[in-house]
Amino acid sequence: MSTTTILYVITLLSIPLLVLAYKKREEDESRLGWKIAGYYLLGSFTLNLNDLALPLGFLLFLLFFRPVKNRATKQNAAYLGLVLFLSQLIVPAIEEYIYERPREIAASSSHPFQVDFNEDWAMIQKKFEVNPDARLDDFRAEYQKNGQLEELSYDIVARSENGFVLYDVVYSPEKNRYTVRRRNVGDQWLQYERSVLASRFFEVVDDVQNRALSQQQSSQATILIDSDGQLVSYGIRHRDKYRIDDDDIQPIADDSLPVTGYTISTCERIDMSDSTTGVTRSRGCIHPVDYVFDAM
Repeated sequence: MSTTTILYVITLLSIPLLVLAYKKREEDESRLGWKIAGYYLLGSFTLNLNDLALPLGFLLFLLFFRPVKNRATKQNAAYLGLVLFLSQLIVPAIEEYIYERPREIAASSSHPFQVDFNEDWAMIQKKFEVNPDARLDDFRAEYQKNGQLEELSYDIVARSENGFVLYDVVYSPEKNRYTVRRRNVGDQWLQYERSVLASRFFEVVDDVQNRALSQQQSSQATILIDSDGQLVSYGIRHRDKYRIDDDDIQPIADDSLPVTGYTISTCERIDMSDSTTGVTRSRGCIHPVDYVFDAM
């Protein structure tokens, strides 16, 4: 149920309360019904200053209105209007909390060594009714030395009736579950059209994952896979790089650069311990490999 519908229902429920206030009037008064309605509307009148809502009508009632006849009846009508004003603040806040609260969903595989990105995304997409045109905004996955997924997070942006929605997805290896948070991010997402379709990305990253794990060069290294999902003109020389066309993966020669497409990068990371301080520090990425897919 939308915020507008809920407020409409609250307004309808106010009518019998206003009728009850009229019936419990202290004395007869000309056009009292219209006056009660007026006090109700006055109490609910809102002044919006940017994102700040002020109960201007109710403040005016407190400062300038001193009814003599049927005072309690008119006050109750104004307070009922104030309830409607407060509802306009509380209902959207509750609706936003319910919409954005983190939700968990189990991974399709029962084992963290066998995470299927494509199948898991399809499951999340169905669960949250995500627009099929959703785009990947950021992706990061890191694997332990034994190949177990240690860290996984990605962001998805999708169109909705109210603008764009950002889905923040984080995988927990301990629970073997995803935590999904979503929030409305407005009417514009400038890089949306330059971002890769989420469904297409997860088809490709499954293959990249398998290749990176099978070709690991150091037994002491963790594997990092990341992508920003953006369409780029790729031109990095003197690095291992491959072009992915459907199920075919071919090396990219330096003399064929630049290549326009979406990229996924992998590398190996080795933590080093300083013998003097005992502090563990990362050496960063070694053996970097880039994959370009849907090249133009």
